[in-house]
Amino acid sequence: MYQFRNQLRAEESIKYIVLAYAFVLPLSRAGISIFTAALFILWLLAPNLKQRFFIVLNNKVILSVMLFMAFSLISLIWSENITRGLLNFKHYWFILPIFVFATNIKKEQTSKIISAFLLGMMVSEIISYGIFFQVWTFGHGTPQDPSPFMHHIHYSIFLAVTSLLLLNRFYFETASKWKIFYFIYFLFTTSNLFINGGRTGQLGFIVGIFVVGIVNMKNKFVALFSILLLVIAIGTVAYKFSPTFQNKVAQTSQTITDIQDGKSNMYSTSFGARLGLWIVGEKIFLAHPIIGVGLGSEMDALHHKIDTDMPQFRDTPVYTLPHYHNSYVTYLVQLGLIGFLLFISIFYHIAQLKIDNKQFNNLKFIFLTVFMIGCFFEQIFAAEFPMALFALFIGVFLASSQNNKLLNS
Repeated sequence: MYQFRNQLRAEESIKYIVLAYAFVLPLSRAGISIFTAALFILWLLAPNLKQRFFIVLNNKVILSVMLFMAFSLISLIWSENITRGLLNFKHYWFILPIFVFATNIKKEQTSKIISAFLLGMMVSEIISYGIFFQVWTFGHGTPQDPSPFMHHIHYSIFLAVTSLLLLNRFYFETASKWKIFYFIYFLFTTSNLFINGGRTGQLGFIVGIFVVGIVNMKNKFVALFSILLLVIAIGTVAYKFSPTFQNKVAQTSQTITDIQDGKSNMYSTSFGARLGLWIVGEKIFLAHPIIGVGLGSEMDALHHKIDTDMPQFRDTPVYTLPHYHNSYVTYLVQLGLIGFLLFISIFYHIAQLKIDNKQFNNLKFIFLTVFMIGCFFEQIFAAEFPMALFALFIGVFLASSQNNKLLNS
């Protein structure tokens, strides 16, 4: 009886901790770690562990994640830097909340969870605007880069997802007061996105906003045309009023010109260095196409390749950057074609989820768009904040698609 009561308490506690987890997600790295651990421990203590474990093993999304993680761990066998590999692998534990969402969260709770995340983002953005307007100082944010809690690339992804989530909600809301609120919050968040320095989220937003229009409007031509006008308007205003956005546009334009002209300094800029990393990464992949060089060896392989075959990159940022700034290149180098296909299969199975709620089904494609674009410019699965963001939203999609007796009895 005592054990049964503890199990029920654990199950009830999960409901509240999930909300706290969603709220602190944009605000605290320590909070993410604490609530991730708490959720997984409670998941082990909650009733029907055997049944929930069976659900996990039969869920294609979770199974694809587990296979990818398992192959990453196995690749340590042929890695030449096991220490770094283990350090990389430890970040995958931030995926664990997906287990909780898939087996302990009901469909009815998902809207509250998303609202808790939006509330956390609102707090984060108020702090960000305060930094930008020099009302206060906070964390490592500056007026030129007002990202208070995380790297500006990761924050830009959070902002892009939030902005498009709000626009998606706007389409489905029927109450006028909430419709107005979501649109104002959308403008508030979009403005924040373009005063920050993360081009990754800005690009994800631009592509993602077309997805919002296509999945929510019946007339696709009208959708494309209206969204195009909205993007032009947002871009024009952002360029006029955001010095950070102006500088990023100028830097990107200059880098493209330097690459076209073949200038010697073309790999010294942020985008140019990324391009150099991808070029070297391609050569390493072609030398180890099936299973890669192993988790942890990817940067050692890059340095060796440059030292032996590609000296033009020796005195550039390409040689000194800590990772490839591209998830797809990273896994091609680390894990070869096998690991890359396992990684892609995660997104494929997420896209295949059947969600009756049209708002959440549309959000699924919007989130995947932003996240997969983010993977082109950042090693997303190697940082706490974006991995936790992935776990939260994929967990919500899994909970929204659940239709099993365990959850609905």
